[in-house]
Amino acid sequence: MGKQEKKKPYLVRKRELREEYNVYVSAYGGYANDERERPAVEIFENVAATVSLKPSYLFNIAVGEGFGKFYLDVEGFYKDNKIQTNRRVYGFLQLGIDFFGSKKEYPRFEKYLPKDYNVDDEYKISESFRDEAHGEEYVPSATFKDLQSGIEAIAAVLKHREEMFIRAYKEFGYGNPSEDESAYWTYYFYQKETEARMRLGNNGSFNIFYSDETSRETIHIKALERVASWRYLLYYNIFSS
Repeated sequence: MGKQEKKKPYLVRKRELREEYNVYVSAYGGYANDERERPAVEIFENVAATVSLKPSYLFNIAVGEGFGKFYLDVEGFYKDNKIQTNRRVYGFLQLGIDFFGSKKEYPRFEKYLPKDYNVDDEYKISESFRDEAHGEEYVPSATFKDLQSGIEAIAAVLKHREEMFIRAYKEFGYGNPSEDESAYWTYYFYQKETEARMRLGNNGSFNIFYSDETSRETIHIKALERVASWRYLLYYNIFSS
């Protein structure tokens, strides 16, 4: 048997990634590397396989959108030292899928959901409001009956955004993106499809270091942070891929 690579200390690896991507690197692996979180990890693995997403990437996006802070970090959600998976999950607060309950949006990603997935069984439409530059904005999100249903929902939305990205770059006549480029642009489309398409087209390529923006509030920086944090997560082999 070949000699296994010795893993670098966490802080060393984070510093390397920070220098490579020039962004803050979140240690999302800390939300999944313990047996306490194993039930959640298994759900991400299983759901990701059904829609052909990497489980680590799906987990990385979900945690960054609130699943870490508002679910895995909540001690009251654990029982017998295991995360409970039968609790309700809030799409707006815990997964960042603000418009899942929209009658206009739902048909766009429905094909990536299980055939028997439907309102009142897996989820209920829930009204929320978020702060935008122009003021408060109504968002028809959803409350999911359990973790399985919630992760199936964000996986479907993310897969749809990946589809939008692929369709766009083929129209632009680009070749094939690298893993980093695909991760960056899929997340950008996840956040704002129209803006993502415009930026991708204006770029003339997949280049993810095209902007000199520095604010962590911009989607560009958020997307780079997601890529860097995903690389950090991958380094420790918590997920199958």
